[in-house]
Amino acid sequence: MRGFIVAALAAAWLAALAPGVAEGRSAQARYLWATINICDTPRHPNEMGVRASMPGNGRRQGMFMRFHAQFYDPARNAYREVAGVGRSPWIRAGSARFRYRQAGFTFAFDPPAAGTSFKLRGLVEVEWRERRRTRSGRLRTVVVRRAVRVTRGGRKGVRGGDPPGYSAGSCEIR
Repeated sequence: MRGFIVAALAAAWLAALAPGVAEGRSAQARYLWATINICDTPRHPNEMGVRASMPGNGRRQGMFMRFHAQFYDPARNAYREVAGVGRSPWIRAGSARFRYRQAGFTFAFDPPAAGTSFKLRGLVEVEWRERRRTRSGRLRTVVVRRAVRVTRGGRKGVRGGDPPGYSAGSCEIR
């Protein structure tokens, strides 16, 4: 009976700490997304903000994100990486013990020539990392899971937007 009580308390603690784990894969997919939350506004001229969310898994892992800016190349009919300023450093989003975490990065661009514009989107790499001991006893960080998301619009609950709640899949800087 005592073992059952301990197991029940542990399950309740895990569910409270990381509800995404208890909710299953559909909840995890719901918390893994990327969107544009800032696009060339009066407060943020020639800037594109990319925001992303990633689900926790209840484990002692760190969650990390790296943001990319891509421009649309009509000659290739494809998006390509922006050279130079088009990639952020890896940003720690938080602990994987929580249901989810959001983080963001804002890219600044030189203004386009008069009468032209840039069509942009974001791409976000996410990683779950944990510390493990090697055979010699040293600690090292390893990536235990990776995912990539391209920006999409229509997200709810996006923080830091301009205007508040803004969510788009692409951005045009004029």
